[in-house]
Amino acid sequence: MVHVSSQRILITGAGIVSPLGLDWLENEASFRANRTAFRPVTMFDVSQRIAKTAAHVDLPTERLFLKTPMRRQHLLDRGTQMLLLALRETLAMAKMPGLDGVDAIIIGTSAGAMGIGQEYFRHAAGSPVKQPGQISRLEFYQPQRQLNAIAQEYDWHGPMILVSNSCASGANAIGDAMAMIQTGKAKRVLAGGYDALAELVYAGFDTLRALAPSGIPRPFDAARDGLALGEGAALVLLESEAAAAERGAEAFAVAAGYTTATDLHHLTQPDPEGKAAIRTMTGACTQAGITPGQVSYINSHGTGTPYNDVAEASAVKAWAGEDAAKIALSSTKSAMGHLLGGAGAVEAVICLMALRGQWMPGSLNIRETDPAVCFDLVHAFREAPVKVALTNSFGFGGTNATLVFTGVDAPTSGAAATPAPHRPLHILGAGAVSAAGWGTAALATAITEKATLPTQESPRTVGTREWECLIRPAPPAPADRLPKFPRLRRASPITKFSMAAALEALEQAGYPQAQGIAPGRLGIVQLMFNGCVQFSGKFYHEVIETPTLASPLIFPETVYNAPASHIAAYLGVDGPATTLIGESSAIIEAIALAHTWLTQGLVDHVLVIGAEECDWLGAEATSYYHPQLQASEGAGVLLLSLTPGPEGKHQLRLRHTPALAYHHEAGKAAHLQALATRPEYNQAQHITGLSGIPLLDHAETAAHLEMSADTPVRIENPSGEAATPGQTTRLHPRQILGETMGAAGALQLVLAATLARQTSQPVSLTLPGSLCAAYGAVVEVE
Repeated sequence: MVHVSSQRILITGAGIVSPLGLDWLENEASFRANRTAFRPVTMFDVSQRIAKTAAHVDLPTERLFLKTPMRRQHLLDRGTQMLLLALRETLAMAKMPGLDGVDAIIIGTSAGAMGIGQEYFRHAAGSPVKQPGQISRLEFYQPQRQLNAIAQEYDWHGPMILVSNSCASGANAIGDAMAMIQTGKAKRVLAGGYDALAELVYAGFDTLRALAPSGIPRPFDAARDGLALGEGAALVLLESEAAAAERGAEAFAVAAGYTTATDLHHLTQPDPEGKAAIRTMTGACTQAGITPGQVSYINSHGTGTPYNDVAEASAVKAWAGEDAAKIALSSTKSAMGHLLGGAGAVEAVICLMALRGQWMPGSLNIRETDPAVCFDLVHAFREAPVKVALTNSFGFGGTNATLVFTGVDAPTSGAAATPAPHRPLHILGAGAVSAAGWGTAALATAITEKATLPTQESPRTVGTREWECLIRPAPPAPADRLPKFPRLRRASPITKFSMAAALEALEQAGYPQAQGIAPGRLGIVQLMFNGCVQFSGKFYHEVIETPTLASPLIFPETVYNAPASHIAAYLGVDGPATTLIGESSAIIEAIALAHTWLTQGLVDHVLVIGAEECDWLGAEATSYYHPQLQASEGAGVLLLSLTPGPEGKHQLRLRHTPALAYHHEAGKAAHLQALATRPEYNQAQHITGLSGIPLLDHAETAAHLEMSADTPVRIENPSGEAATPGQTTRLHPRQILGETMGAAGALQLVLAATLARQTSQPVSLTLPGSLCAAYGAVVEVE
């Protein structure tokens, strides 16, 4: 049962940037003219590629970001600039002067600021010495830092959540925003997606032979030969009815339904029968209170690849039955290309355009319709009534998502219910892999005993280095820690760390390998900072040095959501599985998303994973940004539920502060210091976030000294012996483990859960991120 609010979710603003135009009106004019946007690629060298065309966005020449200094303007990615343009149009349509009143921003992206990352790699590989500009490239390579630049333009400090489920990212972002409003966690959310063309991504699709050699995608054509890439961004402003009425907003559509599911068939190829797509279309329509026969128009995923189009056509036929022939469908990728992380959001806005204008865009370039087509394929722009529009998005890793939109005047008969009351999160199990070893016991022992863990030099696999660069790697996996699963043979280290920690968390909770959890009732939320960097660096080096020999086996493993996909496939998780990008403290955002799913009743349990792997690129990055720490790696996993664990075990509850973003370290330091002076974040055992950033470390340390003087606490050590009165035991995992980036916050939480069980006492944490955010959390013992 999905608990949803009795209020509808209204759309009061939207913005779109695509190769067909920089706003709503330009895109509509292009659709009316049946225009395509494909042209030769000039941004990077494609002379050694099979395909040589793409759909580019012509950005305006004027300065867009007024609060980012001129010296840093070159660090703002093309995709970020597109997103700002889409935001301006969204706010203008919604008649909002800024972001005041927006409770959260959720953005989907597949590649993030990949262009900046490519520059970092080229500079690193080409110079044996440190370069002053590298720290800025490191900072702005992170998508959350790019989003922070947008928030800074509007002086906005709310939570920013980055979803990266490959080509379904934009649709997932909108669906997650809907869920926040449905469960009463927000009343107004800005959501969408973006991606810009990047050499690594273009080369990756080319090595997979997925790009059309002809340069022209022909979705649902019998002789289609592949997809074409594009770029773009789109946003929608979603509001509860009460929030829209509160400010007198005019809505033009309703976000009526959303469902996501995981296709376990293959990392890059869909199930031929489209089983996951059938589930998402069925679920979204059920939530919207409509039948397939009531859908007027489908904006299909329709990439133009042989496998995808047949699978989607099969899914539509199975889902709609005899009604399929009456449903109009087209693929706008035929005109603008595949926008990857931006596709779901852009195509959602196209559905809104169709609803508002009562027309349907064409599926262009078709010469002979594929026999699998069972629906009304729209070959060219068509004026037609549109009462209900549906859009599908499918991505690498098996993520499937469907959104349903209706007009504001459309009747609703969905299964609306009062949102479930807030219920606390329970930690049922925890798992860890770190430089201390494989398992939570090794982690707790190393931190409480202040172990000195071994370091080693991290040699470059490309070029030479003239300075020492040490790392603290995770030790080799014990023979019994990883299952014999075919996908693990080629998987990245981050996948293996995540898998082992997830299995430990399930075992600890009494669900070995998820046995005992009902089918479809387990979800996965994975967080990472850099992702699968070993394969990304290896693949991009091949693209640069031997472009015709770049391996098609490596590229799929570079996508952010590959690890979650592998874990889902092993555990049989065919429901929600999502990947977030963020700094270490963003594990709290992952936990908040898990709580939303549990509150909705989508699942009964969620594995929340924070993980990172290290190589020479990560090691050098840490030496730039955290010179006092060595780069490290690992994974921390919590199994969460709204239901306590079995009797006879310590019941652990988790609570945390709300998310806040800061544009400068000084603001974050002040917030961190305020957190550290609150009694609830100075429990008998406290896990600090001391991270090697002087300003942040000084703020937290000063607050702890103040609390030690003003609020004496008597505690018991993990050994059971009484500690010195007037002191709080403070543990510093980053100083022991090193900088584990996306795994750091998760490992802090796992450590807290482990110590709380050992001592039967609450454990508090402060979690500072390296870029934007800071949080406090407490693991309580019931």
